[in-house]
Amino acid sequence: MSVHRAIKPKAAHTSFFFLFAILLLTNANPAHARNIGYDENTEIVVRGTIRKCAVRPYMKLQCFNLQSRYRFFRVIVAPRWFVRRINLKLNDGINVEVVGSKFFGRDGCLCLLARSLKFLPSGRKVVLRDRTCKPVWQNSCLRESSCLRIFYKSP
Repeated sequence: MSVHRAIKPKAAHTSFFFLFAILLLTNANPAHARNIGYDENTEIVVRGTIRKCAVRPYMKLQCFNLQSRYRFFRVIVAPRWFVRRINLKLNDGINVEVVGSKFFGRDGCLCLLARSLKFLPSGRKVVLRDRTCKPVWQNSCLRESSCLRIFYKSP
C-alpha cells in the first residue's frame, strides 16, 4: 500500500500562488508604519518633560522624547520645515502638556501624534491640528513649496 499521492501540476501551481500571496501579505510593513493618521479614539493628555529632541526625525517629522511620571513617549510634532517656520523651540528640560493620538511605532516605541503642545512655564499653546484633526501645515499658504509662505506670520 502506497502512502504517497501524486500532485497534479495545476494544483501545485495554485497552492504555490496562495502560499506566495500569504507570505507577501504577512511580510508587508504595517499601515501605521508608513502612514500616520490621527485617531481621536486614542487621544490622551500627557504632562511631562522634554528629555531629548530627536536629531534624526521619525519618518521626516520632528519629534522629541517626553518623560511623564510613569513612562516615556516619542512625541511626533510636525514636519521639520514647519517647526522651523513657526519658530518652535523644543529644548531639553522644558515641561509641556501634549494632547495627542497614542500608537505604537514600527520599532515598538509608544508614540504620541501631537494635536497641540502647551509649554507649561510660559503658557504658550501651539495647535498642530485643527478641529477635524487635519494638520495645519497642509493649509495651502503654509506649504514649504508655496510662494505664499512669505506672508505667513508665526504666532
